[in-house]
Amino acid sequence: MMRIAFVTGGVPLGGATTFTLFLAAALRRMDVSVEVFSFTAGNPLAEEFLEAGITVHTEDENRLIYEDRLQNLYAKLRAFKPTSVFAVIGNEAFEMLRYMPSGVSRIGIIHDGLMQPRILGPRYRHALDHLVVVAAYLRNEIKALDPQFPCTYLMHGIPIPARTAPRSPNLNKPLRLLYYGRFENSSKGVRLFPDIVAALKRRQIPFVWTIHGHGPEEGFLKAALAPEIQQGRIIFSKPVGYEQLSELVRNHDVYLLTSNHEGGPLTLLEAMSAGLVPVCGDIPCLIQEVITPDNGFRVPRDKPDAYAAAIAALNTDRALLERFSSAARKTVTEHYSARSMAQRYLSLLESLPADRHAVWPEEIEPLPILGQHGFRYGFWGRKIRRLMRNLVAVRP
Repeated sequence: MMRIAFVTGGVPLGGATTFTLFLAAALRRMDVSVEVFSFTAGNPLAEEFLEAGITVHTEDENRLIYEDRLQNLYAKLRAFKPTSVFAVIGNEAFEMLRYMPSGVSRIGIIHDGLMQPRILGPRYRHALDHLVVVAAYLRNEIKALDPQFPCTYLMHGIPIPARTAPRSPNLNKPLRLLYYGRFENSSKGVRLFPDIVAALKRRQIPFVWTIHGHGPEEGFLKAALAPEIQQGRIIFSKPVGYEQLSELVRNHDVYLLTSNHEGGPLTLLEAMSAGLVPVCGDIPCLIQEVITPDNGFRVPRDKPDAYAAAIAALNTDRALLERFSSAARKTVTEHYSARSMAQRYLSLLESLPADRHAVWPEEIEPLPILGQHGFRYGFWGRKIRRLMRNLVAVRP
């Protein structure tokens, strides 16, 4: 039987964790044994993993040094005896691949273009049997670095409940806009929001924009958008549980994204599956494959008036809004389900050699982390971390 382990630097609330949940749950429903191994303790989606029947092993980074967490997770992996191990995200996850015994398929996952293709791929080439990338442009980057690097692009997918209703049509009320995700500028580009609002106001487009999430730019956004918040044009929604998020999404018409870079994003698929029309910056990622001239808008990422022009077209022509809404939903439900994603991963694994009788050493000796040299990670750095371990161990 195939047994799959997902090793990750952490499972915080975000795209990589949601991806892991969706894929692991879909594999579990296909009777594949799956477990998750995290180098950090936080797990905000613990209940969702539990409901999906997925065991998540975590390690407390505040009480244990890296070497101890590595050895603890290795022992748990050894007990699980996976036939395949995926490094989901983070240096620690890729480090774990160095300790996998011969015969276990070792696959790294590259989620975005921020140094990962140029650094993690080549750095861990000797410990990788294959690389999976979640966007086509990332495969091109890997092949440009090394044409012989075994690399496959596998499309994302999301759970699509059979009985979930799409959004309600909006024939004449102000358009209901939605952004949900991190309030972060370097990757998500949220400082463009006030400029988009100004462009919408210049065009006299009626709208209500819900901004849902959290992050370091929350203060800036609330200050910059204070007049619109007071007028009810901008709503910062309260946190909701994961189960309630789909209901929040369905209550909107348009999904907005101004990111500078993305791997997925899964929120795009979730919104389109509910019938929201995407208006997104045209950056290399899933956006360029999923959004077509018949189901949404790809606009220059840094041009606020381009977003406003797309929204104006939907506001003026409500038949267009509803036509695009139906097409967006159809695109995702037909091609981007979690089950389809899981099948793509299984097909890849079936193409790789694996030994279901791999011999797992009882213990491992932690090696220096690749690419991290100097005092902190050298000989004396390890001595200091072990001293810290002893101090933490006696702390009440």
